[in-house]
Amino acid sequence: MKSFKGDAKIFSGEVKVTLMFGTNENRNVSGGLVEFSPKARSAWHTHPAGQTLIIVEGEIYTGTENGITQIAKKGDVIECPVGVKHWHGAGATQKGVHIALTGVKDGQNVTWLEKLSDEEYEKAIKNAK
Repeated sequence: MKSFKGDAKIFSGEVKVTLMFGTNENRNVSGGLVEFSPKARSAWHTHPAGQTLIIVEGEIYTGTENGITQIAKKGDVIECPVGVKHWHGAGATQKGVHIALTGVKDGQNVTWLEKLSDEEYEKAIKNAK
């Protein structure tokens, strides 16, 4: 498995991504393990074929464009519907780790957008509690 540091263009804070498996002629889903240090998170993004997150350690916060932020804990599963603008990452005080199962449509699995600002993140974390 290939691991790398999350690109600062699409992640804030310390993030490690491990590619578990890719798509092939029998599978249109890829899988990756994503480890977020406290306060680390993704940029806003959408998925053309959806995404499922399985929480394996700590807590993962997921926020949507309409201001809803949810907290998921180890063993929880989060569904990221097709085309919904969202972000996900760790809370302020503990790391969060999830497996991301990401669908692929027309060769694309994600559309990255602007980064979530510190102010947006702090407000989302506060509103989720």
